[in-house]
Amino acid sequence: MNMQTLPRIGLSKLRSLRERERLFHVAWGLARWLTVAVAVVAVCTFIDWRVDKYRETPQYLRVLLTITEAAVLGVTAWFWLIRPWMKGPDMIRLARRVEDGIPEFGHRLVTSIQLSRADERTVGMSPELIENVARESEEVARRHTFRKFADTRPLKRAGMLIAAPVVLFGVMMLVYGSDLFKVLVQRQLLATAEIPRVNHLENATPGLWPAGDEVTVEYVVSGRIREDAVGTVRVSPDGLPADEYKLAFDRRLDDDHTVFAARIPHSSVNFTHRAWAGDGRSKNASEVKFEPRPVVTRTDAWVQLPAFLGAKPDGSPYESYQAQGEITGLANSVARVRIGVQKPVSEAKVTLIARTKDGNGELVKGVVKLTPRVRVLLSNNEYEYPAEGSFPLTPDLIAYQVDVKDVNSFANATPPRRGIQISPDDPPVVRLLPERYSEPGTRPSDEDIIEGLPVPIGGQIPIAYTCRSNQGVGRAQLRYRINERGPWAILPLKAVDADAKSGPFDPTFGTFVNAEYGQQVEFHPVPSPDRDSTPDYLTGGGRFDFQTAELTKITDDGRLAKLEIGDRVEYYVEVFDRNPGPNRAPGRSESRIKEVLSPADVLLRLDQTRQAEGKIRDLEKKQRDVFQRRSE
Repeated sequence: MNMQTLPRIGLSKLRSLRERERLFHVAWGLARWLTVAVAVVAVCTFIDWRVDKYRETPQYLRVLLTITEAAVLGVTAWFWLIRPWMKGPDMIRLARRVEDGIPEFGHRLVTSIQLSRADERTVGMSPELIENVARESEEVARRHTFRKFADTRPLKRAGMLIAAPVVLFGVMMLVYGSDLFKVLVQRQLLATAEIPRVNHLENATPGLWPAGDEVTVEYVVSGRIREDAVGTVRVSPDGLPADEYKLAFDRRLDDDHTVFAARIPHSSVNFTHRAWAGDGRSKNASEVKFEPRPVVTRTDAWVQLPAFLGAKPDGSPYESYQAQGEITGLANSVARVRIGVQKPVSEAKVTLIARTKDGNGELVKGVVKLTPRVRVLLSNNEYEYPAEGSFPLTPDLIAYQVDVKDVNSFANATPPRRGIQISPDDPPVVRLLPERYSEPGTRPSDEDIIEGLPVPIGGQIPIAYTCRSNQGVGRAQLRYRINERGPWAILPLKAVDADAKSGPFDPTFGTFVNAEYGQQVEFHPVPSPDRDSTPDYLTGGGRFDFQTAELTKITDDGRLAKLEIGDRVEYYVEVFDRNPGPNRAPGRSESRIKEVLSPADVLLRLDQTRQAEGKIRDLEKKQRDVFQRRSE
């Protein structure tokens, strides 16, 4: 084969593209392999852990788990890692993809590669033709890069999947803990690592235990006894067969008294127990009774809105109910928490949890005691024992935990934890409404919308806007400047109240429903339609005509002069919330720019705009008619 017929540049770039895709496929395979590996280890360690919790894991089961892990990881490694690396993407397939992306090749790249192969039959073909195809392919390849045609989907899938093994590994560490996890992994390698068990003896066992807890049966053995001695505890649950447990050394009280103990699995069934250790035994059977721990059956929360938002007609603060006790509220609001417990409690408290300054940990910010309330009879004829308390929401709080204790000093086993999210202190949202130019004596409508219309010299600019804020809307102002130079001027907007004649506020048009033509509503904070549940003035808006006749500009020589044709007026609306805090940032609308023209030019622009809109409406009508006839 003539060296000139080899598409060296094309082949070199295709090989680079091939290696790039090979890495992408291996990355996708590695992500899948890691996910399967962590999942298989998680399942096998969990099986080993659960079986050994009740009895020694049989050796055959441990061997079977190890073989399963090795087989799964080996097979998946072959199909997802080794095989994709060895095989790699097909060069012809890659060349076709490049030709699809670079039509300039015109099939020359694939043809030149196929003709350059030693086994390709070229009998009867013109060598000059083959050489020309290769040369033209090289010229096109020299002008383009192939790397952009790499299929990045495997890499993207790998990026999305790689979080799975990380999360699963974190869950295992959270469930097992580092020490137990190391032991479980060693056992998967058939190491002789043991999962430790602590067993204890003599009757120093309290007679009352929380239901569902692990019971530590303790006996004090008088006299000397070897620490490696093993005794037996026989436990006889009420109405169930007896079980025996090993009793082992726990601690020495002195030279003649040693404590041996055994841990009895979690139970809620009363039982009696006797013990044997060394050459001694217990004289009588002792009894253990169970008492249920207190359980927080219900957690409700409310956020009391800040005082600057006002109060209900009865004088009480506004509150928003927080579903499932998950609190979301503004900083410096007050949260009220009410819990329900299934039994009387001697102590109830809320532990406030905050984020550390570095943001990497948590700390206890404070403790709020809850005051018990009168018990409540539920529909199932059982009583609920409520308790209630409140605390301020500070910016660093992230959660709270409810802890209770009953008269036996038994605490709830799993204190419920609820999140606290401080709402962002955002400024009000302000939006300019479409510009409407209605005829005198008519109600504005969508037909009157004309965006971008210039202002006649000495004329007025219609401005309509709406605003909203969960901290209320307090005041508004218009900022404007001329020809994008000089400081922004401020025009305070006067608050206008609604009355029986004006009707309610219509946010679609920024004015009252029954407003007269040309009525100026510079700023209207909207009262609440239901003051028993919602504060006043959470929304607002306005519609007014900004007069430009008296506006002045700064000329190039620094003098003040009135507006002239060709000048530009830029403006936007600012709204402040009702929060009395210092240095409150306002919310601002988008800015608009109006060009000053002569009245004749403005009328001409208006006529052109309406003609264009009329043509658009006619076209839309024709299209609707066509679709309607087709549907019929």
